[in-house]
Amino acid sequence: MLHMNYDLCDLLNRKMENLFSYFPNTLPNKSFLKQADFIDKYVEQNYPEKYLEFLDKEDKDQQSYGFWVYRNGMFSDQINDFESSARKITRELANLSYSNNPALDIMYFSGVMKMIYANNKCLYIETCVKPSLDQLMALKDFEKKLFPEKGLTIWRIVERKGRNNYYQGEGLEKLFGFNWSRIK
Repeated sequence: MLHMNYDLCDLLNRKMENLFSYFPNTLPNKSFLKQADFIDKYVEQNYPEKYLEFLDKEDKDQQSYGFWVYRNGMFSDQINDFESSARKITRELANLSYSNNPALDIMYFSGVMKMIYANNKCLYIETCVKPSLDQLMALKDFEKKLFPEKGLTIWRIVERKGRNNYYQGEGLEKLFGFNWSRIK
């Protein structure tokens, strides 16, 4: 079971907020994410039946937009690459990087989450630790804004110590209700 160092968590969240700022008031119309087709590829590989539904939608967005979700429930400004943005933070704190994956380290130590979405299509969340109530409430509000009618919210919990060991599912309620004692 994870015992979070809240001083380190707060420090990292403040550093990230200073470096990556906050989400704009309106949804962006141009993606800066290096993997702009991330949502399509991920859903096609993991949820092929949902992917076919996406292809039938008239108002689908082919671009994926990436953001960090801070522990306080605020979203960062748009991120172009999670690894390089996390490396900017871990580089300052040499003892913070235990793996060769800076984004995984930053999610583990700071409690932030990756958020990638495509308008009217899909919201993807990735985390290492149990989301804060602020994060879940902000994501629930964002989900309503993103999907006025129907959309897919998927999540992945990555175990930092167990390489390539993860849990995934659909819906924010299932993420919050997940049995977190399984995570090492």
